Amino acid sequence: MALITKLDDLPDLFFIDLFNYLSSTDILWAFTNLNNRIQTLINERGYFRHINLSSARLSKFDRLLSILPLNQIETLIIDIEASPLQLSRWPYLPHLTTLRLYRLRDFTDATNFILRHSTTLKHLTLETNDLFMQCGSTGYIRYPRERLPTLVENVLPHLSALRSLDLGQDTGFGLTNWNITTIQSPLNYLRVSLEYIPRLCHVISRDTLSTTLEQLHVTLRSSHVREKNSIPKELVLSKMINLHTFTLVQSIFTFIYNRIEWPTIESLTAPNVMPVLRRLNLAILIAIDDLDCINRSSLFIDDRRIDIQFALIIADTSLGNELRYSLPHGSRFHPRQIVGITCVISFLSQNYQELTNMNCYYNRYPWAYNVWYTLPWAFEQFFFEPADLSQYITEVEVFSLPSSYSSIISSSRLRTLSISQNNSLPSITSMPHVVRLDHINAVHLSFHDWPTDLNLLALRHLTLINNLITLKNFSSFPSNIRSIQILLYSDKPNFSANNWSILRSLSTLSMLTSLHIVINDMDTGLDDISCQIIAETVPTLLVTDDDEESVDLTFLESIFDIYRASIKELHSRILRLTFPQKPLFVVEEEGCGLTVWF
Repeated sequence: MALITKLDDLPDLFFIDLFNYLSSTDILWAFTNLNNRIQTLINERGYFRHINLSSARLSKFDRLLSILPLNQIETLIIDIEASPLQLSRWPYLPHLTTLRLYRLRDFTDATNFILRHSTTLKHLTLETNDLFMQCGSTGYIRYPRERLPTLVENVLPHLSALRSLDLGQDTGFGLTNWNITTIQSPLNYLRVSLEYIPRLCHVISRDTLSTTLEQLHVTLRSSHVREKNSIPKELVLSKMINLHTFTLVQSIFTFIYNRIEWPTIESLTAPNVMPVLRRLNLAILIAIDDLDCINRSSLFIDDRRIDIQFALIIADTSLGNELRYSLPHGSRFHPRQIVGITCVISFLSQNYQELTNMNCYYNRYPWAYNVWYTLPWAFEQFFFEPADLSQYITEVEVFSLPSSYSSIISSSRLRTLSISQNNSLPSITSMPHVVRLDHINAVHLSFHDWPTDLNLLALRHLTLINNLITLKNFSSFPSNIRSIQILLYSDKPNFSANNWSILRSLSTLSMLTSLHIVINDMDTGLDDISCQIIAETVPTLLVTDDDEESVDLTFLESIFDIYRASIKELHSRILRLTFPQKPLFVVEEEGCGLTVWF
């Protein structure tokens, strides 16, 4: 007689383990109201308190929204997998304390939602990404009408309960110039991008932050303007009596005149400014002359016992491995091994249109930097890309290794991998304790095909820049990809916007829930065939056509007439299709963008 195990016979531990493999959406969709025991488990494990429905399609989202106990929800997460229309569908949540919005694109909806919850929000994350934001002008309006600095300035004064604010590391269309005085609440956590050191000094000097802030994470996104990265002489830094963790990051693409002199670092982190500092993460551009100051610095030996991890970027590559003995190996109380690498930075050639070899998109005069970093890599990216997409790391060479790795006790924090040349991936992955392929969840691939033998089991988000043809290699993609961003720039190499039939291959990616297409500076619209292919094959679609603000106004208007015609045609073709449930449509103001949520 065959033994039959019923659902009620399974122990609670089985369901608890099972839930670890499922998304929040899947758990709520499959198990809510199944029986009292499982319902109790869902309640006890907090699946009603912490909600992330980003991957849900419109019909599933509406169904789940109707059964969720709204008064129990404490945390709401909306990430890159979600339709940008999702936030506007959420009602008022009376006990919402944590809101995390990733790859934020609609600032108006975000402003309205945050203000409705201003009395309860304690933890707020607002992350944009320069690559995925569309900005421009049609001659009548600027797009986007609302920007992240405006959102921040409008909402922060009203968030009296706020204790944690994470604004990511992207510029957010002017966030680097944001007026820090809008922070009125006593935060204990702040992550933000700023333009240069004087703005950071004003953060440290805020009375509302000096007594409460425990963690401060700053990315410096210096513009091309020659601003002095030093502490203003007239400014007195406040004493950050509770700050135990401080991160300061510059990009390898930072111009040499924006470097931070080491005495400035010492002044910022001095015992009279950060008396209880325990962890310091530094990725900064330095000169050879700074090495003497670094070696004499008390920061590495003082009684605060600071755990220091760094990536020191040096423009002079002549000394190479000789610098190993001139650099600190962590701090006295937290020794760390260090690795030396040379990064080659290439600039896109202005004559790329005349070149036929894909490896010749870059000019013949690359720059080289040496980078010394502590193990393991302490930062989320291997240097963020410049917003104008004009510079790329095309080669990495390891020239100095420790004799052993006995002191490595944790893994790299790197989660995003940028690839701009077919032969650049092996050199990047060769860096010890930087790239762990099974930890990478996002890839930005520019101009070139998908690298062969690239096995990224954790990959969820893929960005393709001017390489639409890469989709032909869909069989090489991990099956768990959730979102694909296609960015096309007519003024960049390998531009092509006439092979949309490749989109049909995406139907094999069963987990794909979000497709975002941005076409920049194209002076022709989508033809009938392209519109039909996109309409028939894209399950979740965001299509936006944009142009730069610097273009002549008359020419700009004629371009946008073409864009409007393409979007109108695409809209009408999608409307003629048959759907189990009517999709939600939003046409951008001025008719140059379309969002569809199925």
